[in-house]
Amino acid sequence: MTSSLLAKALFGAETVALIGASADPAKNTGRPQRFLRAHGFEGRIVPINPNRDEVQGEKAYGRLSDAPAGVEHAFIMVPAGHVGQAVEDCARAGVPVATIYTDGFAETGAEGAAEQARIVDIARQGGVRLIGPNSMGVIDTRSRMTLSINAFLEVPDLVAGRIGVISQSGSVIGTMMSRGAARGVGFSSLVSIGNECDIGVGELVDLMVDDPGTDAVLLFLEAIRDADVLAAAARRAFAAGKPVIAYKLGRSEVGRELAVSHSGAIAGPDASVDAFFRHHGILRVDMLETLFELPALVRGARPAPSERVAVVTTTGGGSAMVVDRLGAAGLELVPPSERLKARMAEFGLNLGNRRVIDLTMAGTGEGVYAAALEVLLSEPDLDAVVAVVGTSAQFHPEVAVRPIIEAPRTGTPLAAFLVPDAARSLELLSAAGVAAFRTPEACADAVRALLKWRAPAAVPAATGGRDAAREILGRSATPVLSEADAAAVFRELGLPMAASEVLAGPGAAIPPSLPYPVAAKVLSPDLPHKTEAGAVALDIADAGALGRAADRIWRAARAHQPDARLDGILVQPMVRGLAEVLVGFRRDAEAGPVVVLGVGGVLAEIYGDAAVRPAPVDAATAREMIDEVRGLAPVRGYRGMPAGDLAALADAVACLSQLALFRDPEVLEAEINPLCVMADGAGVVAVDALIRLNA
Repeated sequence: MTSSLLAKALFGAETVALIGASADPAKNTGRPQRFLRAHGFEGRIVPINPNRDEVQGEKAYGRLSDAPAGVEHAFIMVPAGHVGQAVEDCARAGVPVATIYTDGFAETGAEGAAEQARIVDIARQGGVRLIGPNSMGVIDTRSRMTLSINAFLEVPDLVAGRIGVISQSGSVIGTMMSRGAARGVGFSSLVSIGNECDIGVGELVDLMVDDPGTDAVLLFLEAIRDADVLAAAARRAFAAGKPVIAYKLGRSEVGRELAVSHSGAIAGPDASVDAFFRHHGILRVDMLETLFELPALVRGARPAPSERVAVVTTTGGGSAMVVDRLGAAGLELVPPSERLKARMAEFGLNLGNRRVIDLTMAGTGEGVYAAALEVLLSEPDLDAVVAVVGTSAQFHPEVAVRPIIEAPRTGTPLAAFLVPDAARSLELLSAAGVAAFRTPEACADAVRALLKWRAPAAVPAATGGRDAAREILGRSATPVLSEADAAAVFRELGLPMAASEVLAGPGAAIPPSLPYPVAAKVLSPDLPHKTEAGAVALDIADAGALGRAADRIWRAARAHQPDARLDGILVQPMVRGLAEVLVGFRRDAEAGPVVVLGVGGVLAEIYGDAAVRPAPVDAATAREMIDEVRGLAPVRGYRGMPAGDLAALADAVACLSQLALFRDPEVLEAEINPLCVMADGAGVVAVDALIRLNA
């Protein structure tokens, strides 16, 4: 099925079937038919009910096979045990799309997941595409196709617009329409995606990118289930000038304990999701309210070159509520320029150098606010302007917001925050296409999301060494590679590893040419964190000390985990650089493969100071990561400190990130901790290696 045919069946079907339609219009299963007619759907409705010849004034049919041909979209509302048969009927009737309202599938556990998989197989064999299960339906305001049980559709009129909505929560569809209507915000189409057994969020974004009646796409997400598809669709949306804005639940610590590597702890699930959104050009908001208020601000905008914002106001207290949050988000609050000071001096105002441009009560005088906005919106180094309006917004709406409405459209995004409850002013601003906010939190969240927005990052080409590295991975007998094998994989990818020798165990012959002082660690795939097991010895001065250390760490490893497989003792020269960093890789359950850079050593998890990106990355992106990690300021030359070899560090991060390209076998996580950063021009050296395969 082509994407255009799929879009037609999803959003513009002319004949719909209601499988399990109830004659009682008050019941959930009776609502869709009533809503379709109430909201002006002009197509044909085919109720399917084996117990009735007529449902709500429409001729009903016992089975879909009894109904006239030509059904484009079926809404399945029968009990879970009958859904499979309903999908079979759709396949026989040539129905291209079915939305399953019924719940009780994958969300309930293994048995429900198995039944859901069976239904998907039936659909695929019959050429039927599925939305759901556990979906509250699909709504398109243009075709008036309200194929949903959502109670919000009890309203007499729907506000149409040019914003698409995709939600993994069915009830949020009604919430979006309700809150949007209160603000004059309308939508083009809304989809409750449910369990995403077939059609997923990414594919729907793709369809909305191709929809000439949709200018932006809003996502309400509980989980990312199709990261690759969503990433590709988001990149297409960015190229088409259609912002994708996401509100994502799940800013939690759940799942970190499952990781073996330190990078799994310092780059938890939400950090990976944040990185995924940023990497693929998706704006993320922290507040539900911002989700539908941000599109007006981002309309026609592109990612800003910096994060500089000016706040202009006639009410100092009101502006402080926004300014506090903008500052906390890391945005740069810009004081008035000399040009603005000179312009305001013409009105007798002395602005000073405060980072809030407070026009005081004089700003309510004729022409003052308008003149200030004219200057600010034409400042070349400003990325956004926030106009804060005080009490006058409530009592003199036309006067208070007129300068904002009439402000020149220079391309600089303009946001308005109204301190009082000022419904009329909000209506005027909305009608003029100005982004207007009811709360300082939503205003600051929107400006933050806009100025933190980035264009999709470049996708690097594969580098060499992958075949040899894959061979080493493929011969591993255990999911966790020995450190020697992990180091060999890293070398093949181009990572500089410290030279090493392997002793068979305590009492083994010690090579005479070791460059003391050295470090020794027990080789074991069962001991990924050797320091915690006491299986590491440092600063060993000579052969005698090495023999004693080998015996000590071997016994410590046995005591820590008696059944651990011990493959020998790895001996390396002590390596010290200007800094120790952690470079890690992991496959996140939602965001997919990510690369992590942080401060290294045994305290990496405590600091939690890391940069995360979807993998693979190129050296330029890796350099951005280096600049983000606060703990790496010394090697960036902070306050005259000797700079480290940042180019070599960036190359190392890019090399490790190539593990994302391995499929068979697939690397689940990997880490170098520490990677020693030498002086500028002297490179980097890895003295630790960990790789775990997806068993």
